[in-house]
Amino acid sequence: MKASAALPALCLLALAACEQAPSRSPFADLWSGTGGRFLHVGSTDTTGGNHDYLEIAKGDSAVLLDLAGPGEVRRLWITVASPDKDYLRRIAIKMYWDGETNPSVEAPLGDFFGDGFAKKHYTSFLMGESSGGFYCYLPMPFRRHARIVVENGTGKPIDAFYYNIDLVTGLALPRDVATLHAWWNREPRTTSKAPHLIAEAHGRGWFVGTEYNVQSAGKNLGFLEGDEIFTIDGEKRGMGTGTEDYFNSGWYFDEGPYAGPFHGLIIKNDTLGRIAAYRWHILDRVPFYNSLKVEIEHGTENTEVADYATMGFWYQTEPHSALPPLPPPDARRVPAVIIPPDATMIDSAAAAHGAGALALAVPRPDRYSVVVYPVGGPDSVRGTFAVAGGKPRDVLLAASDAGTLLPPVSLGDVAARDSLRITLRGRHLPAAVEARPLRRWAMEWNVVGPFASPKAPGGKEISPALATAYGPEKNPDVAASYAGPGGAQIRWRKVTAAADGRVYLTRIFKSTDWVLAYGEAFLYSPAARRVTLLLGADDGHVLWVNGAKVSERQGRHTSDPDDVTVPVDVKQGWNRVLFKVANLDGGWAFQLRAADPDGVLRWAARPGR
Repeated sequence: MKASAALPALCLLALAACEQAPSRSPFADLWSGTGGRFLHVGSTDTTGGNHDYLEIAKGDSAVLLDLAGPGEVRRLWITVASPDKDYLRRIAIKMYWDGETNPSVEAPLGDFFGDGFAKKHYTSFLMGESSGGFYCYLPMPFRRHARIVVENGTGKPIDAFYYNIDLVTGLALPRDVATLHAWWNREPRTTSKAPHLIAEAHGRGWFVGTEYNVQSAGKNLGFLEGDEIFTIDGEKRGMGTGTEDYFNSGWYFDEGPYAGPFHGLIIKNDTLGRIAAYRWHILDRVPFYNSLKVEIEHGTENTEVADYATMGFWYQTEPHSALPPLPPPDARRVPAVIIPPDATMIDSAAAAHGAGALALAVPRPDRYSVVVYPVGGPDSVRGTFAVAGGKPRDVLLAASDAGTLLPPVSLGDVAARDSLRITLRGRHLPAAVEARPLRRWAMEWNVVGPFASPKAPGGKEISPALATAYGPEKNPDVAASYAGPGGAQIRWRKVTAAADGRVYLTRIFKSTDWVLAYGEAFLYSPAARRVTLLLGADDGHVLWVNGAKVSERQGRHTSDPDDVTVPVDVKQGWNRVLFKVANLDGGWAFQLRAADPDGVLRWAARPGR
């Protein structure tokens, strides 16, 4: 047999061959060797009774297969009855080939079969969960020995573990047969600027698939802007155009869930920002001769914070580099509480923790709502948390499992200049602390528009009309009127921002592409002072305070809270704030607030109101 045939050539290649040779088995090329005898093993009750399952004690393991070779596993089926809601992550499956002591396959049970979040029905060609049962048709050849083990890390007995395995023994396998390898890699919080690693191998073989279970810390799907990266034999061999594109989908998985033979979307939850998807490289397997690295970005330039868990599948000749060990069972769970991206993790806090106190840095002088994310366990009873300037909170920290992230606890609203001092009393430190700015938006506005904002030459994504002084810049009086498109007179109108502080201009004006508009509001200060304005604008903008230009930005943007920081000097009394916002196309909005640690500033659509 040629060396290139050492990897099982997965099924669809054989289907194509069938068209040329109808008498040939459509699955002939799925297998590594020739000949052999069929064997079916499982959890059958050999006494003839109906106890066709294993009971696996707390902390124990079970051997599903322990067999001398040569042979090849061609089907693995499992179903489980467990009282543990986290069993998909806390049961592990490991596979050892040819007497090795370091497994070639090591993963949580649910993730190995495609979904560590939940048990969802889906059926792909090689892997799936079919009406309650997990199945895998990835060929698993072995020359001398095969051993498949499951480990019960649930902290409870597994009531019933059913399995059966179809395999062929006595095969004539090539000496350099490539064996199945699969690795689970999880980053609970992608805070580094490096892409997430799906697979890394040294030797010779083929990469054949990815399973992807990811949940955003910000409850959005921005992480899907990340691109896949293939580095083969030490050379970067290209990047993709977006995560969903890699999974043969588009537009943030526009429709679904769906299950195709070689790619699919198992879960899409827009509310949680959760995706479970898979892609099998069958017709496009990825060969490597010395090394393989498969990565995927977490958002554009690795800026999104998310919980990334992936499975990489490949075949390679032995020996293989040792896989990193799985995290402990409790650390593999899907958290019920999600820590927001802006929270400060206690183990990486900027200030030192000592004597039950933490100094938490804040981005600017402002008022903050302080939230702590406690951790509980069976050895915890109560904890006391407090922020300087607020009242102590006594919190029950009991949980059935160690290291359980508990619901967030509010410590109240306080003013801070550069940091917050938080006291922490309890058996376990909290996982994180968050200082959420109390955003008091400018809610009442006067707006006028639209005004022309022609496209820039050469297709540049800028708005040249931001430099054109339309009527509101010359006379911003809210009683004034101006010449609009076609010479029609347009006037100011009073509007109220949405609850998120955004003024959605697409809801106010009919013409919304390649136009601009003005917004005007007034800020009251009891004394002359330095104030920090914080704004978001979609797309380009110019901002004036009392007639002085204080901020300007071109290009395509979204209106995000506190996206642009603008320090300004305001006078005592009412200060006129004029906002000019241009739209290229699509969304069009703006929002504005002032950091106000003393709580003395206020906004109005008209001065004195």
